[in-house]
Amino acid sequence: MDFQQAAAWVKDHQPVIKGYIAKYRRFSPYEECDYMQEAFEAAMIAAVRSKQKHIRFEAAFWKVFRSQISVITPSPDILTHGSNSIPSHLCTEDLAAISGKRNKGRQKQPNTEAIYNSICHLLTEKEQQVLYLSLGIGMEGRLSNYEIAERLGCVVSNVRDILNRAMVRVKTLVSSGAIDPQRFA
Repeated sequence: MDFQQAAAWVKDHQPVIKGYIAKYRRFSPYEECDYMQEAFEAAMIAAVRSKQKHIRFEAAFWKVFRSQISVITPSPDILTHGSNSIPSHLCTEDLAAISGKRNKGRQKQPNTEAIYNSICHLLTEKEQQVLYLSLGIGMEGRLSNYEIAERLGCVVSNVRDILNRAMVRVKTLVSSGAIDPQRFA
């Protein structure tokens, strides 16, 4: 099976794939399109593996896809960062209603830029760059993982991995006492 046939197979089996990922979406910050992107990537990998190992494409696809989903679905031990898009169930034309609901009963938000500037020297250059764009500190505001990937010339999964590593690094630094979250309260 070539790559075009693999992509066509994913499109043909989209309802089955969406049914499979439905159980993960409840616990994940990722959207359905993120999982479908993983499905297309898994299909490309499966096309190669099925030829190399002389196994059925479908078996290779499900093996690869399950593996990839386990990587992108959050676990309680690891901080992850998903899409910045507003979940579809919150979409409304009345933006004031959304911001009003968000601000009621909340304390003043800490200065994200000040926090970023105080910890950025503890991150790698790539982590700094991706976190900066993701937090929306720059003039362009918060960018989605897709927009960051496009800007950096990489794939979305790389952006997710870099954000995950940055969050794990920050969590570890907080746990070790190198970063004191109380000073930002």
